[in-house]
Amino acid sequence: MKIALIAEHTAPLAAHRGEPTCGDSVHVASLSRHLAKLGHRVAVYARKSTSDPVGRSRMGRGVHAEILAAGPDRPLGEHEEADHTGAFATALTGALKDDAPDVVHALGWTSGLAALSAVHGAGGLGDVPVVQTFHSLNATEQRAGLPERPERVRLEAAIAGRADAVAVSSADLRFELARMGLPRHRVAVVPFGVDTDHFSVEGGAATEPWSPRRQDRTRVITVSGLASGGPERLIESMVRLPDAELLVVAAAPLEVALDEDARRLELLAKEAGVDDRVHLMGPVERKELPRLLRSADIFVSADRYDPYGGAVLEAMACGLPVVARAAGGPTGAVLDRTTGLLVRSARPDTLARAVRGMMNEATTRSAHGIAGADRARSRFTWQRVAAETERVYRTALPGGHGLPLAAGDDAH
Repeated sequence: MKIALIAEHTAPLAAHRGEPTCGDSVHVASLSRHLAKLGHRVAVYARKSTSDPVGRSRMGRGVHAEILAAGPDRPLGEHEEADHTGAFATALTGALKDDAPDVVHALGWTSGLAALSAVHGAGGLGDVPVVQTFHSLNATEQRAGLPERPERVRLEAAIAGRADAVAVSSADLRFELARMGLPRHRVAVVPFGVDTDHFSVEGGAATEPWSPRRQDRTRVITVSGLASGGPERLIESMVRLPDAELLVVAAAPLEVALDEDARRLELLAKEAGVDDRVHLMGPVERKELPRLLRSADIFVSADRYDPYGGAVLEAMACGLPVVARAAGGPTGAVLDRTTGLLVRSARPDTLARAVRGMMNEATTRSAHGIAGADRARSRFTWQRVAAETERVYRTALPGGHGLPLAAGDDAH
């Protein structure tokens, strides 16, 4: 099968090289590689936003990236992401006509707009099926306190209604689409994945940047965007956790010494009197991240909204118990009181209480870590994600019989 993965706002080549990138970039690079291992030929189409050249670049056996010129050669902010989708759709239409696929798979709502335009617009591909994946919906983001974007809500509903098949990363998103009027049987739950060959309990642990005066301190780690809200809450919670130290690893490329958010967090830690127990570091290459995770005792996800849950899955695969806010991707990844704790609120006192409970119960903490690693290996491997995605493709092809109700239902 020839598969066209449409991922407008991603950096697939950077993710393929193991550089720090966004969750969608990790998804498209990992999924394409494992679809190719199943015998498919995969082309990833993305807008040029990095120094990677326009045109075709090989990503591995059976996989290549097509970088299309559309708008400025830089990452776009959230409120300008749709501004250049028309230009991207035009470039995509020409590229797909030159190398017609059997199925088109769009990741994210702007990619969905471009894919539907390229397939069904003037001079399009006609009857090639379009599969749409959502890792997030603005309706669910609003429930987590993020801004309302009415136009995006309307477009997400329209894209879901026009696609031949829809996949979402959690049961919560399937429920939200049902509220929008999309029948439950038309939506498959296919979760985000984790490379359990790379992220595992086996291997060494990093010694830095933890304090050499650790003594009996519990090591708490988070991998997060510095503007996501999570680091602030965790730093404030450290006032209530005098026997713990915190490592905040930036999820996006930045220079800590020059970054405004990093300076703000450092000032917050100093004002709270915990700067000797709080460490900030820039993004870590993926080949080094498992050693850093294995050096910690507890992983915490306190972001306002995490659509992917990828960092949580990577921590679980490395054997860490998890404390996570019950919003977005972590709700499908973490089994409450089995692989960690889900908290409804990410207030500093709530986080401190959850972390302190784990600190005081070494046996429970160990059991959560073991269960989390087992769950990552059994449910969230990219091999399984690719196989479930392939099932969705086959139901969307001519002669398919719709999505089986069982597709992804065991995501929890």
